[in-house]
Amino acid sequence: MRGVIANAFPRGFREKIGKVENMAKVATMSVQGIDAGQLERFNEQYASSPSNFELGIESRTIWEQKGLGNLGKVGRWTLGGQPIEKPTRDFSVQMGSWKEVGDAIGVEGADDRIEPVEAALLGLSSCVTEAIVLNCARTGVKLEGLEVKAHADVDPGPIVGAKDPSDWDNTLKRITVDITARGDLSAEDRRMIEDGATRSPVRYVFNKSGLLKTNFRYE
Repeated sequence: MRGVIANAFPRGFREKIGKVENMAKVATMSVQGIDAGQLERFNEQYASSPSNFELGIESRTIWEQKGLGNLGKVGRWTLGGQPIEKPTRDFSVQMGSWKEVGDAIGVEGADDRIEPVEAALLGLSSCVTEAIVLNCARTGVKLEGLEVKAHADVDPGPIVGAKDPSDWDNTLKRITVDITARGDLSAEDRRMIEDGATRSPVRYVFNKSGLLKTNFRYE
């Protein structure tokens, strides 16, 4: 009925109404760009059949047959066991190491690439960011800014063969995640931000190692 009534007005007037409605919708969003109502509807559908929403996530690397360079590939994934493949979703990233490290360990023609530990920490930071933002949208927290930084100190001895891999028990002591949230945040808002961080699946995997330490800062 609403659509029929709206169509009775001239097109230009309908466009103005649409703009006003969109502005009102944005104004009610606690997190810009996320429709909390749609998120709630998704959760209702999920609750009725969780297995239909299980995400199958994968990645692969292809060695470039020279030095440490390899090509990282992501694209295919599954939803509820059904594969989803699109020609427009085929992402590649050049993986490897730092030029200085490559030169030091004898890699010919070494250059700067994203290093695998960096990629893992980036995945951790990004997943924590998304988990917090979704929790804020779901619970009505008006988040104005968010930055997540992950850090690890890694002894290269085991990977280059100078030490046994078990030595990482002695040297790889901690992975730190520093979270800075911005906004006029109440104690309850902060609790929702900290709860959101625990909802990150990547953080969950890292946390199983017993090495993860998460720090929160509010501005």
